[in-house]
Amino acid sequence: MRPTHWIVAGSAVEHERVTRSRDLRRSRIVVARDDLPIDNGAIVVFMDSGTLLDPDAIATIDGALQPGSPHRGVYGDSTHRAEGRLAAPAEVRRPQWSPERLRSHCYVGDLVAVEGAVASAAGGAAALARMHPHDRALRLAEAAAGLDRIAEILSHRDDTDSAPTASLDAVLAHCARTSVDAECTADQVVAAVRVSRRLRRRPTISAIMPTRGTVGPVRGHEVVLGAHAIASLPSAEEMPELQIVAVFDHDTPHEARDAIRAAAGHRLVEVEWEQPFNFAEKVNLGVLESDGELLLLLNDDTEMITPDALDVLAGILEDSGVAAAGPMLLYEDGLIQSAGHLLNPIPYDLYRHCDPAHVGAQNLLRVQREVSGVIAAFAMVRRAAFLEAGGLCPAFPLNYNDVDFCLKLQYLGYRIVWTPHAQVHHFESRTRNPSLQPFEMEMLGARWRDRLDDDPYFNPRLERYVSTWKPDRFGQDALSAALGPTAPIASK
Repeated sequence: MRPTHWIVAGSAVEHERVTRSRDLRRSRIVVARDDLPIDNGAIVVFMDSGTLLDPDAIATIDGALQPGSPHRGVYGDSTHRAEGRLAAPAEVRRPQWSPERLRSHCYVGDLVAVEGAVASAAGGAAALARMHPHDRALRLAEAAAGLDRIAEILSHRDDTDSAPTASLDAVLAHCARTSVDAECTADQVVAAVRVSRRLRRRPTISAIMPTRGTVGPVRGHEVVLGAHAIASLPSAEEMPELQIVAVFDHDTPHEARDAIRAAAGHRLVEVEWEQPFNFAEKVNLGVLESDGELLLLLNDDTEMITPDALDVLAGILEDSGVAAAGPMLLYEDGLIQSAGHLLNPIPYDLYRHCDPAHVGAQNLLRVQREVSGVIAAFAMVRRAAFLEAGGLCPAFPLNYNDVDFCLKLQYLGYRIVWTPHAQVHHFESRTRNPSLQPFEMEMLGARWRDRLDDDPYFNPRLERYVSTWKPDRFGQDALSAALGPTAPIASK
């Protein structure tokens, strides 16, 4: 068996404290030093001082990084000392590889194991061991072309702060190395970095809005919802490249049509729909009548809150590997409707009905990150990817068409990103019957059962059938970990 080099930054650890496994006796514990020789076939494990390896960690990592394995680097879950003396340790359960999230903060933790060749390509073991964990993780991920998660506890820390760390300097250097043209700024509330990609040029955008001209109350005033949604978008002077495609039901009242025309102006393309209601088909028809490079799937019962939301979403799509991006959706009362889809194993909107003042488990409500889907009420999609995926499936006329569509995008190899840096109100289901249809649920399960049971942006050790990132155990501490502190507390 090859030797395993354990690199511990800033402290010495005796070998017998780490493993007594006869099969792993050739492993070595070393403190980072400049003359440290690393064989390309070895396994190199980086961890910070204060970290205690789980008794099974070495064998688990060694099994994942065997010669011939597709994995070149791995990370895992961890525990942290709880606040109360008698409380169970806090568990940090991590999602699968999420490159956009890693730019925001070091969600992989301070323990990362890689092949020796990866460590060498990333700058050498000695130099890496002395780096900030965020800097080290970014460099190792670049050299390994991504990292893989092991959904097991690999390490334990004797501290109570389980939130990821972040380094603005590390992200700036990462963007320079990887040619990501972005403005990077530090979050003022939690340890995180916001990466705002600059637009290489202004893309043409087509907003596709199915509507029947419904009139409803918004903050106590009766409005034509479609006209209100359009009025919240950038004006023609602010964004002349924005086209608005309204797919009208045949019985849409003239007064509602006139209000929508007045709100959209010369940017409006009118499309008639003569069939029974089918949201998916209405969107597909609107796309065929549009010409934008990017598509904004737009419900008529939405209202853009963040003035630059379209630029934020379009910037995310500057990454060629991302096909769709969605904002934080809020109900009219300000509570969260969706922070991205969570397949658990049925589709949930992450943190639905929660207060956005909470930062979420490991600050996940404060960072831009990959998800398995976003709601089509307000989502930006590459036109080419939309057509490649075949659009929304008409077999889902009311519900789950967006879940199915996002799963198709992932099947094609694309990523989907949710961002808290764009926020939109969604006055949900004002225009249709909101009830779920059994046949749609059955069809979604038949098409995607395996994927619904294995969401890469979930963790198998979390509680199922809930909409929060909650450890699978009872107790107030588990719920508190799922919500995270409120933003004012986190900022202190």
